[in-house]
Amino acid sequence: MFRLFNPAVAVRDFREVWVQENPHRLRILLLSGAATFAIFGTMFGESHLIQPRPPEVTYITSYQGERSDAEIIAENIANQREKNERFAEADARREAARQAYEAVGSATGVDTDEARAEGEAERRQYERDLAEARARAISRWGTIDPETGAIVGPDQAESGQAEAPARNGPEQAAIDAGE
Repeated sequence: MFRLFNPAVAVRDFREVWVQENPHRLRILLLSGAATFAIFGTMFGESHLIQPRPPEVTYITSYQGERSDAEIIAENIANQREKNERFAEADARREAARQAYEAVGSATGVDTDEARAEGEAERRQYERDLAEARARAISRWGTIDPETGAIVGPDQAESGQAEAPARNGPEQAAIDAGE
């Protein structure tokens, strides 16, 4: 069976056809090459998804010991806002990718409504699971009010009560010494 797929026979057949007199041989060769180039050129130029560059990692060797709790909380809140912005940008990229896939699906006659509904159901389930995990974490360890920086303990998270931020270091030592 494999003798039918012998490359030497294919080369010999090509040479026999090539040496035959044919006035359209060069045109057919150029047209075939142009079609092949166009197809592969289109395939290589169709990349739409660009992976984001990896973030630059900054290692923190030490914190300033004289930072107040308010400064720490303000920095944490600013960092959380920056993190939320990065997540929003990633969500926008994912939505653009979904729209690109839908456009390709629509152009090729694929039904994208079912796939979109399935993806939305998966995202809703993920959000529910995430909300449950957050609720379990808050009920176990408490949280910090992002607006005031007040520590909300596990028992206070349900009632909405909050206590003042805990003090550490020099501030607590000054309070303990009565200064």
